[in-house]
Amino acid sequence: MLIFTNRTVEANGTSPSAFTRSYPLFSDALSCAQATRNSAGKWKLSALRKEVSDADALAALQPLLASGQRVLIYVHGNNNDPQDCMVRCADLERYYGVQVVGFSWPSEGALPDGAFPSPGARTGDEEALGEIASPVQLQETAIQRKATRYAQAKTNAHQGKEALERFLRLVATARLLSPGSRVSAAFHSLGCHYLHYAVDLGDAESSLAAFHNVALLAGCTGATKHAGWVQQIHPVLKVFITYTKADSVLFGARIVDGDTKLGTAPGPDRLSGPKYRYIDFENAAPRTIGAHQYFVPKEGKRLSKAARLLFSRMFRSELDFEGDREQARQVYPLGCSADGSVCYMAWVDTDPSGP
Repeated sequence: MLIFTNRTVEANGTSPSAFTRSYPLFSDALSCAQATRNSAGKWKLSALRKEVSDADALAALQPLLASGQRVLIYVHGNNNDPQDCMVRCADLERYYGVQVVGFSWPSEGALPDGAFPSPGARTGDEEALGEIASPVQLQETAIQRKATRYAQAKTNAHQGKEALERFLRLVATARLLSPGSRVSAAFHSLGCHYLHYAVDLGDAESSLAAFHNVALLAGCTGATKHAGWVQQIHPVLKVFITYTKADSVLFGARIVDGDTKLGTAPGPDRLSGPKYRYIDFENAAPRTIGAHQYFVPKEGKRLSKAARLLFSRMFRSELDFEGDREQARQVYPLGCSADGSVCYMAWVDTDPSGP
């Protein structure tokens, strides 16, 4: 699989750690590599291109888009190292039959020079914030460390937004140079916050218009006034926004930041219209595969048939349902609101404004 990054890269490295934790501030520099995993589960990088030119980046992207395969761009959330990104991309490829291009950014919460802002090694994974259940815990050293690194990851997203903007522009250019190609994008958790920073930059809005679907999954970004930036995203088909109040990771982020997250409840400022679809996973995600990464199954778990059908269409650049041929309930078990802006996987929430 093809992985892009705005991390500082060790030129001759062949392991995922060649994508370091450091990064250049407010730079659009990108590097890329092919990532493969052997039968023992070990990842290796090849064809590594450090600080690629636009021409070299397009040369890496175009064969994939010209192949006729469905392509999904994936931007991960908080506390994902490069190998975490590769594993998630591989899971998406295997489960949905798409070719994934990943974007690995320094979300582990290290400073721009790669050092951690608080002592101790990196611990936990993208669900680590779910351990924060009350403000009192913020006084505990281990929880403080998680909160500090989460805050630094948000800073890293802000200071790396130019790189994400350029990446989106390059993918959009490659798609337009390959007529008939189908490309969608998925932003998970803090990756949605990262997109929020990038979308206000010059080329991001027009670049996203070249994508078929844009999915904001369990968005770790404020629900209040989200419509102001999400309405700048107008893809060929739809913007999908998934949420559930059961998401413990976003509950922890709310305690740290003090605001309700989009992936928990969209609030009163919901967008309506044919380009936008909010999807309520309440009572669906916790029972099946977890309440934060409910678009891929955890080990030993399976997605429901309804969830797998929905995400398959979303990630494969298709409509969730075609109104002239299908009923909403053929995809969404409990149907949709009267205006079609909100659809329900397992319950109907009469108050999606938040907990």
